[in-house]
Amino acid sequence: MARAAWIAALVLSACRTDPDPEDDQVVAEAYDQRLYRSDLRQVIPLGTPPEDSSAMARRFMDNWARERVVLRKAEDNLDEADKNVEDRLRSYRESLITYAYEQALVAQKLDTAVSDAEIAKYYEENRKNFELKDNIVRARWFKIRGNDAKLLRKVNELWGRDTDDDRHELEVLLARQGSVINDTHEAWIEFKELQQHVPVRPENPTDWLPRHARFTEQDSSGTYFVDIIEHRLKDSVSPLALAGASIRSILINQRKLQLIARMREDLYHEALANKEVRIR
Repeated sequence: MARAAWIAALVLSACRTDPDPEDDQVVAEAYDQRLYRSDLRQVIPLGTPPEDSSAMARRFMDNWARERVVLRKAEDNLDEADKNVEDRLRSYRESLITYAYEQALVAQKLDTAVSDAEIAKYYEENRKNFELKDNIVRARWFKIRGNDAKLLRKVNELWGRDTDDDRHELEVLLARQGSVINDTHEAWIEFKELQQHVPVRPENPTDWLPRHARFTEQDSSGTYFVDIIEHRLKDSVSPLALAGASIRSILINQRKLQLIARMREDLYHEALANKEVRIR
């Protein structure tokens, strides 16, 4: 209890005023290093209650001492080459400064506008790099709950036609049943994602997809009507619409690297011209 009160008193006195260097009390020692009362000011926020200040100071001093012990053990047992970290620190600092400058340059000067023509050109020249890892589809589907045979016949009849009037009538009928048509529109999704919505489980989707552009599937809750508007099989080339976002990122990154390389060359030749750098 007395020790806690002593620590709290040290902390409070350290937090009140700027300490006199000659009067700064040592609160912990480890080998040839010392921790001073003024050091505690860095870890104890102003206004902290005395009991909390005491606990925080105790933890800080204990951790400080533990770190000094491990450091001394490392210095006693490591080779001089392993202990020489100055070169590594200097290299790391230089890398950080250079990186920060390059990022500022990129933020200021990089052109991020990529045209459709640029994307299409890259796609055609690198098609082999865009092979699909999974089967993908553009699809439209809806579900009729229950097993009303008359309703299912009517829905199937409208679904099989392809006029604007029939599609509108089908949408009205589905709305009355509380159903909606799900449509990926121009977006591609993996066939596995479609299977999360429709209970279709072919043994070999790659063989099955080309033969099932339109199908129905049932489970205990109702009947699913599915149109596979378009599909692409695993290991075939990804459609441009799907690869476009990836290509845009690639092209911007290429520009970034080119901008940085050009900046480095320009700065170097400028320094040579100004005789700030000499190669003897």
